[in-house]
Amino acid sequence: MAGVIHKSMTLLALLKPKDGKEEWSTTEISRELTIPIQTVHRLLNCLCEVGFAVQNRETRKFRLGFKIMELGLSVRENRAVRSASLPFLIKLSNETKESVYLSIAEGSEGVIIDCVNSLNPIYNCNTDVEGKRLPLSVDAANKVILANVNLSLRDKIITELINQNVVKDRNNLETELRTIKNYRFALSYGEKIVRMTSIAAPIFS
Repeated sequence: MAGVIHKSMTLLALLKPKDGKEEWSTTEISRELTIPIQTVHRLLNCLCEVGFAVQNRETRKFRLGFKIMELGLSVRENRAVRSASLPFLIKLSNETKESVYLSIAEGSEGVIIDCVNSLNPIYNCNTDVEGKRLPLSVDAANKVILANVNLSLRDKIITELINQNVVKDRNNLETELRTIKNYRFALSYGEKIVRMTSIAAPIFS
């Protein structure tokens, strides 16, 4: 059962639209995930039954269903932290004339759960980043989170990122995290969006 669930989740992750591609054939899915095509058919049938995937009747290809979006939006809307922070995000965006993001940690990644886009941003860049995930060693918001977790958890996360070949130099990262914690903010350039500077500060409950 665990294997079936893992394959289903991997398949759903593959169906995520990227680089202009929104639909996948069963052959493409089978080749990309190295799963037998019969298994792909079986998984897709189950996912289509519950609305997590849908098939284009003309192309016969598959894409994510709107049920996934409903689940994602329900998580976003029901987060108490989002409700509490939204007025401050709006205020900060109005004062700085820039886009403001709210990120949380999930495992070894940081996830943007809310964004208030500026009407007149200083930089003209893509700000459609809600739900975007990056390792906690990448981008100012994620680094400021990592800098402020307890040392044992930080060490565990860094070790995991090293094993994933995300972090190349533990010493450099740990030095940067100590500096961030000392100054109580983080600064990064082009790590989340090309040519965009990010400034982040931690929020403590």
